[in-house]
Amino acid sequence: MIPFITYLLAILLFLNLPTVTVARLTEAHRLAEYQRRNHTYPPRHWVPSGYPEWGAMHERRIEQVRRITEHGDRYDGWLQTLTSGFISPNFTEFGWGLTRAPPGIVEELKQRLHDGLPTAGDEVRTSAIQGELKPYLVPVGRLALKAMDVLKPMHEEWVGVPLKGTTAYGLRAYRNGSNLLMHVDKPQTHIISCILHIDHSEDSEPWPIFIEDFKGNTNEVVLESGDMLFYESSKCLHGRPRNFTGSWYSSIFVHYHPVGWDTQTRNLESNYAIPPDWTEISPPSDGLNTLQMSGTALKEPDCPDVWCNTQNTVKWQGPAPEGVVVTAGFDAKDPSTWKTAGAYKGTATHDNSEL
Repeated sequence: MIPFITYLLAILLFLNLPTVTVARLTEAHRLAEYQRRNHTYPPRHWVPSGYPEWGAMHERRIEQVRRITEHGDRYDGWLQTLTSGFISPNFTEFGWGLTRAPPGIVEELKQRLHDGLPTAGDEVRTSAIQGELKPYLVPVGRLALKAMDVLKPMHEEWVGVPLKGTTAYGLRAYRNGSNLLMHVDKPQTHIISCILHIDHSEDSEPWPIFIEDFKGNTNEVVLESGDMLFYESSKCLHGRPRNFTGSWYSSIFVHYHPVGWDTQTRNLESNYAIPPDWTEISPPSDGLNTLQMSGTALKEPDCPDVWCNTQNTVKWQGPAPEGVVVTAGFDAKDPSTWKTAGAYKGTATHDNSEL
């Protein structure tokens, strides 16, 4: 009989790893690699180090994970939390930024969106997207590759390293009642990314994206058409757990990884960081909200919006000012806080009272 953990890890890794690697990953091998790397839990330092709120946030989440009763879900919780807090490196100071995309590519994508919506088919459902209505998927063909090419220099300037395009996905159009659970993206390929908001229906209510940063904040960001949210997507937990109200809301998702990045076995490192006692279930604890897994996404079902920190956020409202990347610490009245690395070099318009 195949040991359960061997079977479990094979399922977890099947889609992203060569078969030979999966076949060799047993629990004994995984624990040997844990020891060989001299891992501990908690880690000797969370990544990035020097941000105590970041470490505290992940240690609290692990305490929630320890109380998940289903074996496979508990393992997934360990995997996602250690990927975010420890294994994935950081490239920027805060992990996210808000700016304006070049207007030319936005207008091309907006035209394709409005032309394609009347005949759009449903997107294949993923476990992170919930709601009765599946999102529409409006294909854009080679325009997706053009968007990836046009936006790449902005991403490279933002992170300070050369990048290689992975994928540009969309146009996804969420529909009424949808939500997107909190998650991180693939550590093999989705490292430096953006969400470019194309447009939304006139009856749409503001629908924020929530993203954690290295200071321990949960940022609540409302995007307008043409706004682009940079984010370190395999590191910063993000999602739209609040239900969408409106007919449709559409964005394109563009992903890159650093040149020379190990795209084949990167997620093994997260598996190797999970400590031997991950199989143990801790008893319930007062003041610790229940955490559940939906595939590899996370939710807190006892809280509003199925995520407790939606009630305690730093709020940001687009449209972003041109020529600036808004991130933690931005003050529209203080030019010393204006970051420009990664911004589209258009005419600067810094006076945005909402931000």
